[in-house]
Formats: sequence, structure tokens, C-alpha cells
Amino acid sequence: MSTSYLETTFGSARIISHHHHKKTVAFITHGAGKGLDSVDLAATIRNLNNHGISVVGVEMPWLVSGKKIASPAKQLDQVWIEVMENLHTRYAEYKKIFIGRSTGARVICRTAAKLKPNLIINLAFPLRAPNGKTRHEELIQALETKIEMIIIQGQKDSFGSATEIEKAVGVRKNLEVINAGNLTHKLSSAVGEIVIECLNKKGLVDRQGNVGL
Repeated sequence: MSTSYLETTFGSARIISHHHHKKTVAFITHGAGKGLDSVDLAATIRNLNNHGISVVGVEMPWLVSGKKIASPAKQLDQVWIEVMENLHTRYAEYKKIFIGRSTGARVICRTAAKLKPNLIINLAFPLRAPNGKTRHEELIQALETKIEMIIIQGQKDSFGSATEIEKAVGVRKNLEVINAGNLTHKLSSAVGEIVIECLNKKGLVDRQGNVGL
């Protein structure tokens, strides 16, 4: 594991990397509460690393600087774009998976058209804002790029259940919504294995657990 920092328009982003020789990389970012140490993201990173998939975790400048409240959406999007553009040459030949939790899931959806990952995995996408406003447009915006998307969502998520997400966006060929049962917005460490199962179905991890080329 290596830790570095990238300067962006809105401050320093912390980059935590686990590198492997196969040509698939998962870029991961967090929500508005904890960083990459949230239980679901920590399990996801651990499982990806154990299966030989390179991981680049991105912690946003607001968190790095010690703030308690996440930056506005436009700033988060700009930081993510700048970090991805900075790392583009390093990972130009890799298949790219974007994994975002909650607010981070919104970021990767809003920037998908510009950055064009091979696969998006959303963990606990916050379908409803605290004021009740729906955010399904952000999902649809990303889905209309034809990029494949997986959403892992608990049925007891107070920001929108798996069933509510399916109803909001409808049936789409490039979307799979995984019902994570009675989990809440926090999800659980079980998400790490679910992510590996998803990649296995996509042919990115073989039966022996090795990452695909």
C-alpha cells in the first residue's frame, strides 16, 4: 500500500493505492460521513486487494483537511475529475471500475459521461435527499452513457431502498440492482464479497479468484 497526495483546485486529495500486475483497477471514493475506512468500503478494498485487483482510493480534500461537512457537489465532481485526469497516463491501459459510496456514488454518476469508466458500482446510492427531493436523474444521466452499472442497496436504506431505486429508474439493459436485504444505508462488510461476485459475473475475476486481463 502507498499513500500520496494530489493537489486539486479545492485542496489536497489523499490517494491510497494497492497495485497488482493485472490490468484492472478500481477507483474508489467515499461518502459524506467517514472516509475509505467505512465498514463497506474497507471490506471492498480488502477483497479487491486479496483478488489481485489494483485499488486507488480517493479521499476528498474536505476530509483530508479535517472538516466535518462535505464540500458542495460541484467541488466534489471537480476534484474527482482532476484526480482521474492526473492519473490517466498511469492507468491508460487498465480496465477502470468506479466504486462510490453514498455521496461518492453521486460523484461517479455525475462525472461518468466525461470520464467513461468501464463499470460503475454504487454502494448505498442516496436516492432521496434529506429534504425528500429525488436524485434519480443522476442515475439516469450515467445510465444513458451505456456504461454498465451495478447498485448494491439495502432494503432498509432510509435514503431509498433497492426496490425504490428499481422503480425510479426502470428496467435497463446496463443496470443491475442488487438487493442487500435488511441492511441500512451503512451497509456492512458483506459488501466486499458481493462486489467480488459482481466482478466474477462480469468476467473480471476468474473461478480461481484471479483478476481478468
